[in-house]
Amino acid sequence: MPSSRSVSRVAAGAVAAAVVGGLVYVRFRSADVPDPTAGTAAEPDPPDLRETFPTPFHNVRPGVRYVGDAACASCHPDIAETFHAHPMGQSAELVGRVVPIERYDVAAKNPFTAMGFEFRVEKAGDRVTHRMSALTAGGNSLPGYSVGVDVAIGSGTRGRTYLSIRDGAVWQSPVSWFTKDARWDLSPSHELLTGGRRAITPGCLFCHTERVDPVPGAENRFREPLFPVQVSIGCERCHGPGELHVADRTAGRSPAGVDYSIVNPKHLPADLQTDVCRQCHLQGAERVVRRGRDLRDYRPGLPWDQFVTTFVRHPEESDYRKSVGQFEQMETSRCFTGSGGRLGCTSCHDPHAKPAPEAADGFYRDRCLSCHESRGCSAPMPERQARHDSCVACHMPKADSSNIAHAAITDHRVRRRPGADDRTPARQTAGAPFVPYRPGPHAPEEAERDRDWAIAVGRVVGGNPAARSLGRPVVERLTAALARWPRDAEAWEVLASVRGAAGDGPGAVEAARSAVAAAPESESALSRLALEATQAGDLDAALRAADRLVELNPTAVNHRLTRANVYIRRRDWANAEADAKAVLAIQPLYWKARLFQAVCRHHRGDPAGAKAEAAVAAGLIPSESVRAAYLRWFREQTW
Repeated sequence: MPSSRSVSRVAAGAVAAAVVGGLVYVRFRSADVPDPTAGTAAEPDPPDLRETFPTPFHNVRPGVRYVGDAACASCHPDIAETFHAHPMGQSAELVGRVVPIERYDVAAKNPFTAMGFEFRVEKAGDRVTHRMSALTAGGNSLPGYSVGVDVAIGSGTRGRTYLSIRDGAVWQSPVSWFTKDARWDLSPSHELLTGGRRAITPGCLFCHTERVDPVPGAENRFREPLFPVQVSIGCERCHGPGELHVADRTAGRSPAGVDYSIVNPKHLPADLQTDVCRQCHLQGAERVVRRGRDLRDYRPGLPWDQFVTTFVRHPEESDYRKSVGQFEQMETSRCFTGSGGRLGCTSCHDPHAKPAPEAADGFYRDRCLSCHESRGCSAPMPERQARHDSCVACHMPKADSSNIAHAAITDHRVRRRPGADDRTPARQTAGAPFVPYRPGPHAPEEAERDRDWAIAVGRVVGGNPAARSLGRPVVERLTAALARWPRDAEAWEVLASVRGAAGDGPGAVEAARSAVAAAPESESALSRLALEATQAGDLDAALRAADRLVELNPTAVNHRLTRANVYIRRRDWANAEADAKAVLAIQPLYWKARLFQAVCRHHRGDPAGAKAEAAVAAGLIPSESVRAAYLRWFREQTW
């Protein structure tokens, strides 16, 4: 079958373009990098910044508990009320408790069709169900995929997407609500290649909910209760855990000066103050969690650069129309460069309250005039009045987002002359020229930056033909990093991917084994080992890894398909078909499971049924290039 490595990159181009070939071929010996299980000279993980970073704020320390917004509201009722009307305070909620903004009628495109499927949203009391259905080429109905959704993500300002929770695993529905056009449509970037749902990783929930506790090594499994404090982003996301502060106030203790029991961002240096916003509002092109760090350990008042290295594209390649690109946009503006770095998010935005629509123009105009009062606006008064005397309307106009349909973004480049530089598409050049986003005073040392760069670029090397020339520098930097930190599971995993893309099957398996040795419960490391071992023909190792994946996350259908593929390579048709059927019991419209089942039927003596099943599968594949590649594979398997 076509490589899973190739298919995972289909969204960026045709499968044929992503199939391995042409990368700089680098052959490795076992001695090139140390064994992670034997490295006694390995450098230790970096120290816990919560214990070592010099700060007067006591609540950055480990062990200080999060208490939730209810504990804050008793002393700060006004702020609590306005914050919970703010988009951040409405970032997520249980479906049964969310403020309704959706409609369920035909005028709201319910149902709607996309990529050959029909989608329908049904509401019965507090219960909401999303349904996905399809027909065969002959017009017969296929078993549909339906899921009850449990969590609504998004304040509704731009829209909402929906999550389902099954046995501690979290999945995104393919259906989202888009407020601007008041309609239902496919969830952003949802290509339906995985049969109608996709895994929600800890990184996704980090920025959209208050706090979750991921199962170590898991792709989308979390300890329950999923939201131990509250669902939506709350006060402690910007102020840090509140246990000490609440205890002091409850006991009647109030400091005479600055209260160091809790972080108030206004008392932080400019860089650390901005870091509070960066944790969610600086997306970049790639984000790499620093070696030995955990996102959950970040506290306001600590340097974000010590937890995450964010990479952006070269300015000539940057897309300034994407959602969550406000930092990159703002820092190209004269407002930012002229401020010497003092301009921050809270220079214009009040994180505790969003101005009412009728007051927004005046609110932001006052923010602009706090710096530009002496010069004012040069536009003629009639023109200003036509735009409600709004600085933002001229200098920060809204435009359609380039990466989220039915959504608009505000251009934070603050263009001096309205209408100039009308957002031409980013220039595409060869390679993947990622650069670290404006390293601050707490940026990591060079060796750590090299490691993070290699991981960021290595993630795209395997499936991006334009990045093939970067294979060698990625390997060189990963090899150097692993010689220093041989227990770095993520570096081993990316090295395995790049080796496999270069055609070095044995080297890829060796690196993937090292990744699993460093992180035995890591689903991503086990998935990489299963893939590379299958590609290299080491089917025993592939099956052991796939068995463990299914054991760890039984509701993840891709793990079962990984194992089914190994069984097909072993010509174990009965077990392969059993896994395909188990997938279809969860996601009946997953084309890959149907195609695997077709191959098994052929070899178990039902060639006519196999051909019919393959035809059904072909009709469910939402990409022509993937369809062609997999039908070729089917013909090869049933020759």
